[in-house]
Amino acid sequence: MRIGINLYPTVGGSGYLATRLGQHLAERGHTVHFITYQRPFSLMWEQTPGVHVDLVDTIDYPLFCDTGPPYTMALASKIVKCAHDPGLDIVHSHYAIPHAVSAFLAREIAGLPYVVTLHGSDVHTLGLDPAYRPVVRHVVEAADAVTSVTEFLRQRAARDLGVRREIRVIPNFVDVDRFAPGRKMCIVVENGCVSVRPRPPAAAIDPDEAVLLHASNFRRVKRVVGLVEAMRVIVDHRPNTRLVIVGDGPTRVEVERAVERLDLCDNVHLLGVRSNMEGIMCAADVFVLNSTLEGMPLVLLEAMACGLPVVTTPAGGVTELVRPGVDGVVTKGFGQDELVAAVLDLVDDEDLRARLSEAGRRRVVERFSADRVVGEYEQVFESVVAS
Repeated sequence: MRIGINLYPTVGGSGYLATRLGQHLAERGHTVHFITYQRPFSLMWEQTPGVHVDLVDTIDYPLFCDTGPPYTMALASKIVKCAHDPGLDIVHSHYAIPHAVSAFLAREIAGLPYVVTLHGSDVHTLGLDPAYRPVVRHVVEAADAVTSVTEFLRQRAARDLGVRREIRVIPNFVDVDRFAPGRKMCIVVENGCVSVRPRPPAAAIDPDEAVLLHASNFRRVKRVVGLVEAMRVIVDHRPNTRLVIVGDGPTRVEVERAVERLDLCDNVHLLGVRSNMEGIMCAADVFVLNSTLEGMPLVLLEAMACGLPVVTTPAGGVTELVRPGVDGVVTKGFGQDELVAAVLDLVDDEDLRARLSEAGRRRVVERFSADRVVGEYEQVFESVVAS
């Protein structure tokens, strides 16, 4: 098949999943065209035969100075162009806003069928905003097929968006050969306070120190500031503990200020955006996710695949991935005290970490591997194209 994929190309779960899916589809003999406004982040350092990037054309015009160029229309026009040349059989829209809208318009013009995958906030947050809800509901209902990454999102789409059509649950996946347990290495970090001048030289974390890891896009729902505040309590109980944070986003400045305010410059380290997450995960002792709402976070899949024990909150679809007490630690609620206690218990119990490491890896290999999940998307595409 010749498959078009429209996605957010920057760092984030939906775009990363879409990129990896496209690469795996290409490895299975399909031709894939990523249709977006810049080269996807995950392709910056990789070349996959059969994968192409078609950049959306946008123009600056005085009329758009207040509203910005109408990207939804530009994306639809690019999909129409790709439908004819190089020729596509289907387009797959990741994240409903605005990608499903553009795919709907392209189908009206060129007759190209489209599939929508719902990832999270396009259902439970943005999709419910009155500014978007009627259109999101319509283009999801009208799609040739719809999938969601969790049962939680499928139910929310029906309950809150009012979607009545069939939605197939296909979970996120990870390459279990790339994300796999490896030799423990040292992480080199700088002092966590940006205002310290002169900056102390970077140094490797002592192997005897416990390393907690967090990675996200720093949106408020991720509660990275709250995690730093919890770290203050953790360090008071266990001073030789470090928190390494990977990523960037809207609350980064607040996170940096919290590190300084709580005197955690020697214990909390922000690495920014990194492309070698598998190596960093293999160097950590515990992965911590403190979100209030999630679809199915890829970062948890990656951590578990690497054999990294996880502590997480029961946010959205998380419990469809992490079975509490079986594959990882899932707090009952969202309070700081419970999160701190869970982290300290896991840090201090080597046998528990080993058990959860093995169980988490097995869980991902058996249910969330690329070999298993990519074929489910192929079945959906083949059914749509054949109809």
